[in-house]
Amino acid sequence: MAARIDTTEASATPSPQQALAPLEEILCTEELWRRPRRPPDYETENRALAKLVDALAQAPRTILQTLADTLLEVFKADSAGMSLLTSEGRDFQWTAVAGAWSPHLGGGTPRDFGPCGDVLDCGRPLLFKHWERRYPYLSEATPLAEEGLLVPFYVAGKAVGTIWTIAHGERRKFDAEDLRQLESMARFASAAYQSVQLLNEQEASRAALESMEAAARSNRLLSESEHRFRQLLQALPAAVYTTDAEGRITFYNEAAAEFAGRRPKLRELWCVTWRLFNPDGSRLPHDECPMAIALKENRAVRGAEAIAERPDGSRRWFAPYPTPLHDSSGKLTGAINMLVDITERKEAERQQKLLIDELNHRVKNTLATVQSLVVQTARGTNDIEDFRKAVEGRILALSRAHNLLSQHRWADAELTQLLHSGLEPYLAKGNVVLSGEHIRISPQVALMVSMAIHELATNAAKYGALSSAAGRINVSWAARANGASPRLWLRWLEENGPPVAEPTHQGFGMRLIKRGIQAELGGQTRVEFAPAGLRCEIEIPLQHDEE
Repeated sequence: MAARIDTTEASATPSPQQALAPLEEILCTEELWRRPRRPPDYETENRALAKLVDALAQAPRTILQTLADTLLEVFKADSAGMSLLTSEGRDFQWTAVAGAWSPHLGGGTPRDFGPCGDVLDCGRPLLFKHWERRYPYLSEATPLAEEGLLVPFYVAGKAVGTIWTIAHGERRKFDAEDLRQLESMARFASAAYQSVQLLNEQEASRAALESMEAAARSNRLLSESEHRFRQLLQALPAAVYTTDAEGRITFYNEAAAEFAGRRPKLRELWCVTWRLFNPDGSRLPHDECPMAIALKENRAVRGAEAIAERPDGSRRWFAPYPTPLHDSSGKLTGAINMLVDITERKEAERQQKLLIDELNHRVKNTLATVQSLVVQTARGTNDIEDFRKAVEGRILALSRAHNLLSQHRWADAELTQLLHSGLEPYLAKGNVVLSGEHIRISPQVALMVSMAIHELATNAAKYGALSSAAGRINVSWAARANGASPRLWLRWLEENGPPVAEPTHQGFGMRLIKRGIQAELGGQTRVEFAPAGLRCEIEIPLQHDEE
């Protein structure tokens, strides 16, 4: 069976009897933003870019196939490759293919009737599904494509081809993060394409130079080749610069100047950056930087990280990839270095550590609170069923407060929402009335207020206003200034319930209300067992340092 796809008749206009699917039916580009977006993997992406830059420096002849292999690996696709528009502009040729479609290397699709042509006509990336329903000749490209994500790339503003990744089954669904990465790879594809074109031109130039007698003509052609090579480096999205064998800078692209925050003078030594620091914050002399090591020891340096300080004082983390360059005899002629900005990754790692530390802190505090609740409840309860109900109710009250705080990333909580959550069963029956202003309280205050309201409600349900149908409870609150520090004032007033008398024994709930608020929050609690109904007033400072 032939490995190439025959498209000799595909470019002919299809007849109506063929009943081909319209383009809109096989497009699903909008699904990229509807699907869950996987988190960016900057480390894998940076390694891939470094690998491609190495390949561009060491083996530019095979860079297009290396790019296809890299796409297959990075995107975990089933097939990947590159389609280039032929010089006549009538067809696309599959110049590089990796994965399940690799036997189809050298095949292609017509410019005026195929997925690549659709991408260039629309001028944007497209996600296809079952494209053989519109383009029957693609049914010969087996295994069939379940989804195909195509991104165009350009040279000097002109579209010259596409890069693509394919899923042959339901296992892989492309999303918006795949699109972001593939568009980034498309910029490299443009540079890689230009490098291959440059090599072809250089080979043609060398052949011409052999028959040329004028040295001036030879020098001019070489100068043009060097100019094209510099254009290639300028097109790369990453910071790139080169040096001679002594470490003097000979070239840097715009991305390098933007990263460094300055324009270094040519022939400066070792690095385009202003100042360097090690990951531990100590100064890193330029003559000890990775580029200096690569040149002094004549070896590529990998796995290093450093911090670059710009003249304006801002700092950026980066991973350098210095690679020595040699002439045809193996002599060291200089080096090329790519600086990959990893600041976002480092910030994400820092945020992750902070979240883990905060989680550990919250878990320890929660376990300590639960332990205290269980111990204190056990001291005041003799019956096992009463003990179970009391512990369960208190832990549920704690859980409700945790849920509300989690919705706001443990920044603060809105008091009205907190009270609604704790008193929801009674609010539905109309026994409880809430009135107060919009106040946000810290997590520490929220947890204690939630526990206090639970204890007051439990007591009211057993002995107070909530134990009778006619009973009512008014809960009101406000923020009051007391000197320089605002304080929360909260009032609980019961009425129309059974007569109230002060108990002879003070349980854990009342001890929590009276002593816990003072000990934990520096607040004050006044409880009055009036015959008409229990009254409780709580005052708490609104500003607290979270432990």
